[in-house]
Amino acid sequence: MQLYSFSDANLLNSDLADQIKHSLYEAISLRGRAYLVVSGGKTPIELFKLLAQKDLPWDKVTITLADERCVSVDDADRNERLVKDFLLQYKAHQAQFISLYNEGAQIEENLKSIELQIDSLPTFDVVILGMGEDGHTASLFPCSDELESGLDDEAQSLLVVHPKTAPYQRITLSKRRLLDSRIIFIHLIGQKKRTVFSQAMVNNNPKVMPISAFINNQNANIQVMYAPQ
Repeated sequence: MQLYSFSDANLLNSDLADQIKHSLYEAISLRGRAYLVVSGGKTPIELFKLLAQKDLPWDKVTITLADERCVSVDDADRNERLVKDFLLQYKAHQAQFISLYNEGAQIEENLKSIELQIDSLPTFDVVILGMGEDGHTASLFPCSDELESGLDDEAQSLLVVHPKTAPYQRITLSKRRLLDSRIIFIHLIGQKKRTVFSQAMVNNNPKVMPISAFINNQNANIQVMYAPQ
């Protein structure tokens, strides 16, 4: 794990967008296609805007989410809407997007169908994760009954999560599937996030702070990108 600190979010997002572009371009050059996993929330919006303007053969990029809220596609809280509004625009509009939730299907049917698509993908090239102030990442919540399954090294790629301290049923990629990436960026903005990150580093208890399973993993290429504001 490497930690990079920036004086503000603008500098961080500019640098991170360039690094993601480089990683995706390299993947396309070497393997013909690139695979990108992004997260929702407010933190990545400005990053998405920058990334959408990057010169890349976007038609050779597949994008999916680290997790999704099980709400209508038109709901403002849906991560897919965020991606479509801010990332799949301009030059990036040609990218292929894999949705994690089909509101017209039963949750079990949805999970099986989407998991077949996720399992058909090779190792991801780039994963971008955020972190909540409770130490959750993706929808691996410390309060959820499903956390142990999500952290299992033999877990399936996707699971349904019912967080007790956050709204909505969720679908999330498991720790195992998220770690199957050539590089993982953890995108942190704000001093509170820095404090939580430091606690997670020291305590190293994923059942209390799930982000610990990533930042303390010795086998993954983890880059923590932090700015205080």
